[in-house]
Amino acid sequence: MAQPEVHSNQGKVPHAQWSDNEITALVDYLYEHRSNAEGGGSFKTKVLADAADYINNNEDLATTRMGPPKTAKSVRNKWTSLKSIFNAIEKHRNQTGVHWDNQNGAGIAGSAAENVWGTYIQKNPLMRQFRNKGWDQFEKMQAIIPLG
Repeated sequence: MAQPEVHSNQGKVPHAQWSDNEITALVDYLYEHRSNAEGGGSFKTKVLADAADYINNNEDLATTRMGPPKTAKSVRNKWTSLKSIFNAIEKHRNQTGVHWDNQNGAGIAGSAAENVWGTYIQKNPLMRQFRNKGWDQFEKMQAIIPLG
């Protein structure tokens, strides 16, 4: 009797996991190398590979390192995710009558603000985490990603 086909995950690269310290190290690295950024805060593969090497070989990150070693691809994916968060914050900040600061985020207080916020995050889920807390990476992201 034939056995069912077994599919294994051999050959698949596990997804990168990122600790908060690794994310900070990535943003710090790209901030220091922002002169190499292209339009929209994009970086060439060489810069991303160098960032991966920096994170993988940084002894200060050894105790908080998560997942497999970072690669240029995993750094590109994380950077794309971080840019999406940044763009969501910028979209929020550019609205009339809203609040943003790096300490309190959107600073939602009161039932009227809660109702508006609930509706807003349905269409902008990346902002959910910033209801009443800021984003430590925001200022460096502003320097890396040109406006306009």
